[in-house]
Amino acid sequence: MRALAIVVIATLACTSPAPTVATPTPTAEGGVLNVVALLDLSGPRAAIGRQQRDALQLWMSQQRSSAPLLKVFRLRTVDVAGSDAKLLIELRRAAVEEMADAVIVGPPVTYDDTLGRAVELAGVPVLFTQPLGLDPAGRGGGRWAFALAPTLSRIAELAIDDAYQRDVLRPSLVLTDGRERVDPVASALTAEMERRRLDPLTRVAMPADGSVVPVVRSSLSVLRSVHCTALPSSCVSLATLARSMSAPTFFYLSYSTAPADLADHADLAQRAVFPGSRALLSVATRPLRPIDQARDRFVQAFGERYGPAGTHAAVAHDALALIAAATERSGPDDRAALRDALERISMPLIAGTYAFTSDRHAGSDPADLAYLRWAGSTLAPALLPSLGTGLPTPAPTATPVRSPSPSASPSRSPSATP
Repeated sequence: MRALAIVVIATLACTSPAPTVATPTPTAEGGVLNVVALLDLSGPRAAIGRQQRDALQLWMSQQRSSAPLLKVFRLRTVDVAGSDAKLLIELRRAAVEEMADAVIVGPPVTYDDTLGRAVELAGVPVLFTQPLGLDPAGRGGGRWAFALAPTLSRIAELAIDDAYQRDVLRPSLVLTDGRERVDPVASALTAEMERRRLDPLTRVAMPADGSVVPVVRSSLSVLRSVHCTALPSSCVSLATLARSMSAPTFFYLSYSTAPADLADHADLAQRAVFPGSRALLSVATRPLRPIDQARDRFVQAFGERYGPAGTHAAVAHDALALIAAATERSGPDDRAALRDALERISMPLIAGTYAFTSDRHAGSDPADLAYLRWAGSTLAPALLPSLGTGLPTPAPTATPVRSPSPSASPSRSPSATP
């Protein structure tokens, strides 16, 4: 029903009846580059949206005090409040009514045929800051869609690698948010297990109130890990219960985790890691390259104004920087030229290095992805997988739990440290 409603709304939004009176056609303002950011500024994922909004505002303020760009940037943020339907409507409005030159999409989305069709009809570069299932190039609207975050398949690969190396792959559960729609993060984990010829992990839907369902409570004493694809708040009660039971359970949170999600939940923070950009980690021994200095300046400036910067803030900041870089190479007031310029970009920025081509629109470097943890007031690297979890180990059972053989693990294993 939800999918049908979205299709109906998208159809209505993309179909304009003949006007009964003459109306002026919007035209782009010469020398001005209009960017519209569609963000979740309210609703359950508002913590992500606020980080993105603050980072966009920081980039704008920094540009005003630096060397002038070829065009004047005009940024408008729109709260889509977690609504897929509103996102589709606002995407069309940005392209048709506001004559936006580029659109930044902040919320997690599923790049399906409906969204691809909406992007194609918009005919404007759309930069997605959250992971997509696959590279959008070659799909509907793919020439206009640019993915700045790692793909869900790459994140799932990292998760299974890490769990295997920490010896917590089984017993394990995938905890979803219980919504009727397909959970793309959980689906990516299932696909990765099947790729390795392993039985998929059992999924359990978490109640909206975050309470612990009986099947999870009864297995907690031996449960080695959980992959929480739901909001981190959904797993807070479970982490508190695990701590009170001295359970060995380790938590893998999603890429959508923001620092604010863990700031007031020490029980979860002490047991959890989540994927993000290793470039944000402060390492005193790393080379003092210009990009490293730029990253340090970003973390400091963002922290002074808004609090600790997470991966979402860095990627949003990079989105405007990529648009600015493409603008320097594209012709005036030409969306197609801006798109073509984005496809020729290869450059390091705050969250990592991006490289796009006409056949590759998932532009992030897989090497920039790492597991992070919340250390009370700042991001920190996750404990090395070879050191385990740092949590109590359950007593051995009579029947050992089946684990994948080394041959089931991919030949390359991502490091957990910067």
